Amino acid sequence: MLTLIQDNQQLTLLISLIVFVMVFLWTLQHSAIAYGDKLQARLFEYGRALATKFEIKQRLAKFKVSHPKLYHFFWQRLNIEHFYGLPLTALVLVMGYILSLFIGLVEDVVTSDSIVAIDHFVSQQMSVLSDSVVIDFFILITSLGSTPTTALVILLTSILCWMIAQRYLIVGLLIATIGSTAFTYLSKLLFQRDRPLDILLLEQTYSFPSGHATISIALYGFIAYLAVRFGKQFITQIRVVALTVFLCILIGLSRIVLNEHYLSDVMGGYLVGTLWLTVAISVMEWLTAKDKINWEVTWSSSRVYFVWFSVLSVLIATVIYANLSQFPLLQ
Repeated sequence: MLTLIQDNQQLTLLISLIVFVMVFLWTLQHSAIAYGDKLQARLFEYGRALATKFEIKQRLAKFKVSHPKLYHFFWQRLNIEHFYGLPLTALVLVMGYILSLFIGLVEDVVTSDSIVAIDHFVSQQMSVLSDSVVIDFFILITSLGSTPTTALVILLTSILCWMIAQRYLIVGLLIATIGSTAFTYLSKLLFQRDRPLDILLLEQTYSFPSGHATISIALYGFIAYLAVRFGKQFITQIRVVALTVFLCILIGLSRIVLNEHYLSDVMGGYLVGTLWLTVAISVMEWLTAKDKINWEVTWSSSRVYFVWFSVLSVLIATVIYANLSQFPLLQ
């Protein structure tokens, strides 16, 4: 057994990584379902205790008297009763933080910081797996982020939004996908980073950031957002999020295993996708505040059947695309 592991160190580490991610996500999912309500109540309790200890109410009252305009401005930013308050503030802060992370990553890549050395080391390790049995699996996974497959997903999602008479949702879908795709394309032209030497599948574009990683977060993340928003049960919502995160991780990992991208390319793609997903969600919540979107939709049998038809169609199309456009490149 030890000899087998030693002879297949890269494959063992890869499988161990996937198992670790699965266990980690399952643990988070289980903890959120089992202890989510208790944790929320405990946090509110601690918040009230801290407010009492530091006399926050008294200090706020004094600040309101001494600086009424500034107090009103900050209070509006923290108001949870309307979208332009705390929800918009949180979304702007998230977008700013993600953008700063992306800028920092770009700086590391451009200046050939330590991340570049890690990129090449990981790429060399993945080259050993070029003849491994896992390559076929990851080609199927990476096909979920291909242009034909994602275009089909966007089309079917748009049709579903039209069927349920929530056409404004298509706006958010297009913002997430077209915005992230255009941003990624321009970034590739700007940085012009070459792909790894031992690339398995032919690609015509530059490497940074990864378009597959970007679209996986932007597209499948937006669909998960829709599922959570339309969902009624907290357990189902948590499971949808966990499954989507796992899918996005697999798609990003497939780009590294197939040596289509460096590790930092995938990280950059995740950040770009998350940025545009946040923008799309912000627009959706703004339209919701304007009563343009109704999340209390009745899911008739025909609509549910269309959802399952769409899922099955995407899976079949993915297999067909992988076999006709991807696998022949390895021969």
